[in-house]
Amino acid sequence: MSSARGIFVLCSEPDRTERAVNALLSAGLPMSDIIVISSEPLERYRFAELKKVRMPWLVVCGAVLGGMGGFLLTSLTQKGLAIRTGGMPVLTLWTDGIVTYELTMLGAILTTIVVFLVTARLVFRNHLPYDPQVSQGKVMVGIASAPDALRDKIAEMFKAIGEIRE
Repeated sequence: MSSARGIFVLCSEPDRTERAVNALLSAGLPMSDIIVISSEPLERYRFAELKKVRMPWLVVCGAVLGGMGGFLLTSLTQKGLAIRTGGMPVLTLWTDGIVTYELTMLGAILTTIVVFLVTARLVFRNHLPYDPQVSQGKVMVGIASAPDALRDKIAEMFKAIGEIRE
């Protein structure tokens, strides 16, 4: 059973941040549960390894769907018009291509925006704890919901690293 309270430590240096993350990992917590909040990028440290995102593939799928929708829109609109053209299309394929291209780009752009909002957690925003000292250069490391069995052990490890916030 885990408590609703989290436990965090404020680290003054990135090396201490790495020690705090390693302490949480050694306590048996998965990396996906560990929260690291910093005012500057810390990409050269192990804890900042980027997770693979599927954004490029999703954007390509959005572009393909937009292009198919654009082509269907132009071709079905031409077939739906009751104009006698002697078997010729109402518009040339070059004209169809313009609409298809524009809707392809619209599909890619809209998919990019939606994927960005979801992966940046701007749509489904869970309220992570924050400390004003983070904006002054400190790094906050911890877990949002600490298991009761590990809470004391985590607090002991964090005391040697920095200031504890609960």
